[in-house]
Amino acid sequence: MNSPSTHLIFASSFYLLTRPRPVFLLDYSCYRPRDDHSLPLLSFVDRLRLAGSYDDSSVHFQKKILDKSGLGDRTHLPEAILMIPPSPTMKAAREETEQAIFAAFDSLLAITKINPKDIGILVVNSSLFNPTPSLSAVIVNKYKLRGNIKTFNLGGMGCSAGVILVDLAKDMLQLHRSTYAVVVSTENITQNSYHGVKKSMLIANCLFRVGGAAILLSNTRRRTRRGRRGFRCRKI
Repeated sequence: MNSPSTHLIFASSFYLLTRPRPVFLLDYSCYRPRDDHSLPLLSFVDRLRLAGSYDDSSVHFQKKILDKSGLGDRTHLPEAILMIPPSPTMKAAREETEQAIFAAFDSLLAITKINPKDIGILVVNSSLFNPTPSLSAVIVNKYKLRGNIKTFNLGGMGCSAGVILVDLAKDMLQLHRSTYAVVVSTENITQNSYHGVKKSMLIANCLFRVGGAAILLSNTRRRTRRGRRGFRCRKI
């Protein structure tokens, strides 16, 4: 028998089952490279001259960009770029990325005290470095994450990658109950320096440095007693 109370119960049940779940940021960790990988800006300009790939105009242009970039003298470059001459090999590129993602992941696990087996979703990004096996597979194998983990390895997303990764993790947390999601993002510059004279391409040499971050998200309130803040992610 149809009645207003039956309709109300059905509508309430449907809403409770389909309503968006809040997503909580539990903690995050940023990679800090070794101090001996930092390079003052003036020393970086000297390296540009020594490279032999740039004319005086290109060096002057890059110095102007650096002066206005907001970067300080404690930013870091990968070891392969600091070498004289540079050695931008595939092995060096992999070492740069693994140092960043492993250090950030290790720190996140230490801060949150979670068991890696409890991680149900892993989203990884590196726009310019996408080796085989994928970076997400490397993380799964190193930390012995569970066999049914949902993994995503994104590339070519540019500067919007961080927002895209969080949105993807949020969507997955709507589908899978009572779990953790880890988002890892980094960039690789070992093999991506530009050695021409086109000014629009030279800008990247001046802005990008070594870095990486990992964040832990959850969709369950009982997992969020130490959570920093809750937020409802919106579609971009």
